[in-house]
Amino acid sequence: MDSRVKQRLVVAGAAVAFLVVSACAQPDAPDPGETTVPGTSPATAEEPVTEAPTEDEDQDALPGEPSLFGPSEGADVAIVGVTYPDTIALLEDPGATESVVADLDPLTATLSATGNNWQLPDSTWFEVESDEGSGWLNARNVSQLGQTDDATSEIVESEGRYTAGSVEDLGEMVADYFAPAEPPARVVQSGPATRGDLHEVTFDVIGLGDDATMGYRLLVFGIEDNATVALRTVERTVMCARGVTDDGLCV
Repeated sequence: MDSRVKQRLVVAGAAVAFLVVSACAQPDAPDPGETTVPGTSPATAEEPVTEAPTEDEDQDALPGEPSLFGPSEGADVAIVGVTYPDTIALLEDPGATESVVADLDPLTATLSATGNNWQLPDSTWFEVESDEGSGWLNARNVSQLGQTDDATSEIVESEGRYTAGSVEDLGEMVADYFAPAEPPARVVQSGPATRGDLHEVTFDVIGLGDDATMGYRLLVFGIEDNATVALRTVERTVMCARGVTDDGLCV
């Protein structure tokens, strides 16, 4: 065979081989119904997972530190020392006055402590559960209420039966009787005055200088007597600072 012919056959064979290899290397045509590119898996968009902060992480973000002083979890506590008709703000965080959960009445006594207590540089805060939600209250306005007794005879035997121009004035006289001169106590009218067959008003006395007893809640009843209001009875409920026994005694 002529050498030139041989050379042409070699070239032609090489060209055929190249075309065969190229055809084998091409991917199959995509099915018209497919939406993905052959050789690839469908793209999936992963949603970012955001975990809610734990209670410990929430507390780490707060100034201050946990307090060893305060009511235990589940303890029944009440608002004390707030002047009627003011309210007290239940706060989302200790001391954060701009984050109010609810405004509570001065005589609110249906709160439950969570056991979370917090110490800021200049104040102590207790977390409580209320009908409006959970939040924080300044410790100076929270107490566990203990036993209630009739304190009328104690006043009458010492001072006689008080009379005043109004039940509010009568209540203040009774509160001043129980308030110590030292240390100076806070005396506030914590409930509305009502008038009828019996007039009544509630006063709080806070600060007795006693580690166990925070103060007294005084429900004062009076009766009209010649254009004045005379003392009828005084119901005294003790405010316990550290806790209360099943018998209503401060611990």
